[in-house]
Amino acid sequence: MRDLIRNNRKMWYATFQEATKEVDEYGDYTGNEVPALVKPVEFHANLSATRGTQGFTGTGASVDYFGANVEYALIISTAQMDLPIDEHSYVWTEQPVLDGEGYTDPETAQYAVTAVARGLYHMKYAIKRMAGR
Repeated sequence: MRDLIRNNRKMWYATFQEATKEVDEYGDYTGNEVPALVKPVEFHANLSATRGTQGFTGTGASVDYFGANVEYALIISTAQMDLPIDEHSYVWTEQPVLDGEGYTDPETAQYAVTAVARGLYHMKYAIKRMAGR
């Protein structure tokens, strides 16, 4: 019941890669850094409809899993405890556009992970929409 397959949807994640130094046509460092290309990995998890708090019926109490100061729009919930997703990961809810070698630009991601909450048998990831997406 923790992670019903029928509630899961296909998504892709990519963990943070260090930025690479930009070089010009002569191989000289330009002083700029560009994000490294990443290989997105497909996974299946539950994606919340909207941000909200978990209310307890009749008690007047509610819980915000990530605290009041974390910016996020949606929550990914899964029983897969071994996903390497962290606060520096990117998430696509639609198939990312890949180049010929299977890489993509992380700037094309729809969401960035802002917080991770580990439970005894489940993980929750707070994600926020990337600017311009």
